[in-house]
Amino acid sequence: PIYINKSDGDVQVEVAIQYNNTYTENVESYVNVINTVNGGSHLTGFRMALTRAINDYGKKTGAFKTDSDSFIGDDTKEGLTAVVYVKMPQDRIQFEGQTKGKLGNSEIQPLVNTVVKDALSTYFEENPSTGRRILQKVYLAAKARLAAKAAKEAILRKGALEGSSLP
Repeated sequence: PIYINKSDGDVQVEVAIQYNNTYTENVESYVNVINTVNGGSHLTGFRMALTRAINDYGKKTGAFKTDSDSFIGDDTKEGLTAVVYVKMPQDRIQFEGQTKGKLGNSEIQPLVNTVVKDALSTYFEENPSTGRRILQKVYLAAKARLAAKAAKEAILRKGALEGSSLP
């Protein structure tokens, strides 16, 4: 597991990340012990940082054939289990909606993004074997996504050709 714990002023960011062999994503997010079931700015910052850190590591290790190759966010989610926790002063928290299900503080997104991106980049440098395994997992997810897209396009093309015949 990858554990990140960093404070920036009066805001503390804690993240735990673990990849497994499943194909589903299991990510929980919290702000001051409140479960933000609909995510929010802290979860958006985490996802952006995860995708960017994995893409940067892939480019650095030469995993991509061309510079334009890269993974998308959906590729990095496959098999991901994570907990994203932000602790901040109670009077500064801005939730969206009555149920407190989504964090609305816009300043939290770049903070979480920077903390997670820097920590993951350092982690991949210090643990290259784990970094390569994560790259392989994400690469397989991307390959499966592209194969599914190609199969769908082939079926749609075939269906369009069959439907255009004259009676």
